[in-house]
Amino acid sequence: MKAKIKFISGYCYLLLAYLLTPLTWLNYKQQLWLGRSLGLLLLRLDTRSRNIATTNIDIAFASLSKEEKALLLQDSFIAMGISALEGLALLSPFKKRLLTRLRSIQGLEALRQSIANGHSVLLLFPHLTSVYFAGYLLIKKTGLSCGVQYNPPRNPVIARVMQKKIETYAYPAFTRGHLQRMVSYLRKPNILWYAPDLDIGRKRSLFIDFFNFPAATSVVTHALANKTGAKTFTIAFYRDEAGYYDIQLQPLSGFGEGSVEADLQRLNQRIEDIVRPKPEQYLWQYKRYSTRPEGEEKLYRKK
Repeated sequence: MKAKIKFISGYCYLLLAYLLTPLTWLNYKQQLWLGRSLGLLLLRLDTRSRNIATTNIDIAFASLSKEEKALLLQDSFIAMGISALEGLALLSPFKKRLLTRLRSIQGLEALRQSIANGHSVLLLFPHLTSVYFAGYLLIKKTGLSCGVQYNPPRNPVIARVMQKKIETYAYPAFTRGHLQRMVSYLRKPNILWYAPDLDIGRKRSLFIDFFNFPAATSVVTHALANKTGAKTFTIAFYRDEAGYYDIQLQPLSGFGEGSVEADLQRLNQRIEDIVRPKPEQYLWQYKRYSTRPEGEEKLYRKK
């Protein structure tokens, strides 16, 4: 019965998404207004995400005043609402016109040179809210051929459609269970988009500070670079108030060659450096600090 409900609800969500795609034909100023309104509505109605984001912001920005934290919380939901509209735009038959939204790319030549020299590239992306939209812009604008690691939704219908959509511009699409396939993929001069800031549990993680608080940080990221010799880059992407994107590709030299703990500390510091310029564009609604060291209480509780 549960499987049948998931099946039906999945198609209902997809139908709703396609019915809403005409909203993305509006001019971008109107889309920004809609995205902002959607974000403010989610802030009010989605108490679960609001509680998670509030906890994360309290941890990561402890020095901010109560008013500053409240403003960051609001702006993070607005950014999420705008990103939801951008996600709808990727379903549109007119999505090629979106490529004009990419204004600049820094560091592309260094990445291309790594591939030309016969090295694979592990491209690490933090969970900024616009990750899929920015990925589409980068790959379509530059012609880069990339594989991607992503987390499929729990609903099997949405997961299947999402994979097909992703694989129209990033192929192949791997999930966390495809570790050996990702290793094989990186042993050739390929590019793999990979998310290093997921909480995958205590078994395959070390507790490394993230915004001055221990966070379960996956050791798999280090293992992929270590086993394959892939050159590691991080990617940052920022949306300005007019909706244009600037993308920065930066090598993380020697990652995978040092100790696991030292490399993961450098990685988390790099992600912090990426997040700080526009912290509202990071996905604070994700349970980044969910897994705790033995004996510590859980941070995210229903309120």
